[in-house]
Amino acid sequence: MNRKSLFITAAAVALSASVVSSAMAQRTVINTNQNNVAKAIAETNAGITRTNASLGGTVTATAAAIGNTASIDVGRVATVNNTQTNNALVSSALNLTSVNNVKDVTATSAAIANSATVKVANTASPEAINLTNTQRAWGGVQSRLNSSISGVTGNVEQTSAAIGNSFSAEVSGPISAINTYQGYWGDVSSQLNTTVNTVSGDVTGTSAAICNSGTVKATTAAAISLNNTQVCNIDPSATTNAVIQNVGGKVSLTTAAIGNTFSLTALPTSTLTLNNYQNNGAINVATANLALTNVAGDVALTTAAIGNSFTVSGGN
Repeated sequence: MNRKSLFITAAAVALSASVVSSAMAQRTVINTNQNNVAKAIAETNAGITRTNASLGGTVTATAAAIGNTASIDVGRVATVNNTQTNNALVSSALNLTSVNNVKDVTATSAAIANSATVKVANTASPEAINLTNTQRAWGGVQSRLNSSISGVTGNVEQTSAAIGNSFSAEVSGPISAINTYQGYWGDVSSQLNTTVNTVSGDVTGTSAAICNSGTVKATTAAAISLNNTQVCNIDPSATTNAVIQNVGGKVSLTTAAIGNTFSLTALPTSTLTLNNYQNNGAINVATANLALTNVAGDVALTTAAIGNSFTVSGGN
C-alpha cells in the first residue's frame, strides 16, 4: 500500500469512527407538560341479552376517564421530563343493567387523574438515561361498576379502579437517575356492585382505590439511582358489594384502598442508591360485603387497607 492510499484509508477509518461516535451519542430529549382543569366524565349504560348461551360471544365493556395521559416509547438514550397537573373531577361509571347468555364477560371502569408510561430501550449508547416525573392532582377521582350478569359459559372478570397518580417506567441500558414525585389532594374512591348467577368458569372481581402508584423496571442497568417521593392527603376508599351464585370454577374477589405504593425491579447484582419518602395522611378504608353460594372451585377473598408500600425485587 502506497503512502497516498494509506492516507485515504486512514481518513476513511477516522470518518467512520466519527460517524459511529456521533450516532452513539445521539440523545432524545422529551419535555412534556400537561395541565387539566376541566372535568373528565365517562359513563356507559348497557344491557346485553342473547337467547342461546352456546351461541353467545365475548362481551368486553370499558368506561375510562383520564385527566392527563402520556405514553413515551424511545429506542435510544433519552432524557425524559414529564409534568402533569389535574385540578378537576375525574369520574367513570360502567352500568351493565343485564348481561345474559354470553361466553365471557370482561368489564372495566377506570378513573385516573394523571397517567404516565415511559419506555426507554437504550442498547447502543454508553450514555445514561435520565427520567424525571412530577404529578400533582386535586379534585375527586371516582370509579363505579354496577352489573347484573347471568348465564355465562366462560369466565367473568370485573375491575373498578380509581387512581390519583400513576407512573410506570421500563428502561434498559445505563441509568443516571430516576426522580419521581407524586402528590394527591382529593378523594379517590372505587365501587364494584355486582350480582352474578350461573357461570361455568371463574369469577374475578377487583375494586381498588389508590392515591399514588409508581413502578420502575430496570433489569439491565448495573447501577440505579432512584429518588421517590409520594404524598397522599385525602382518604382512599374501596368497596365491593357482591352476590355470587352457582359458579363452576373459582371465585376471587379483591378490595384494596392504598395511599402510596411503589415498586422497583432491578438486576440482583445491581448497585442501588435509593431514597424513598412516602407520606400518607389519609384514612384508607376497604369494605367488602359478600354473599357466595354454590361455588365449585376455590374461593379467595382479599380486603386490604394500606398506608404506604415500597418494594424492591431482583429481576432477570
